[in-house]
Amino acid sequence: MQSKPKLYLESSVVCMYFQDSASYLRDLTRQFWEDELNNYFIHISEIVLGEIRATKNLRLRDLFENLVRDFEVLKATDDVFRLSNVYSSHRRMPRGDFLHIAMASISGVDFLVTWNLRHLHKVGTQELIKEINIDLKIPIPEIVTPADLLEEDI
Repeated sequence: MQSKPKLYLESSVVCMYFQDSASYLRDLTRQFWEDELNNYFIHISEIVLGEIRATKNLRLRDLFENLVRDFEVLKATDDVFRLSNVYSSHRRMPRGDFLHIAMASISGVDFLVTWNLRHLHKVGTQELIKEINIDLKIPIPEIVTPADLLEEDI
């Protein structure tokens, strides 16, 4: 029996599910949720939960928490923080973004799903992660958007 691939949902995907100001991306996210998520083992992390809990709008925070309540939560270990520091020594990017990549890498997930096109879904970021992870002999998550997995253009 073939095992399902592992998928890590980064916070931007959770947030986009309720983003009325970006209706096209919101609709793609909801379609991804309905059509694709059952094909994967879904993971979030303590980092994602921390970002959700920092949401000031209590109603929205509750919606986010309910959306992810059934997903496996990965723990932020010392290895995750160390790898995040390695990444950040090679490229300027927000620390939280490196933490998501490190979490996905250390956990051996197949896909890191994000709507963060500015930092995470960039070719340069993906090349850097590939180079470092190959050198360290750790898994390389493919960084994708929900549209990539739906095979849709954005």
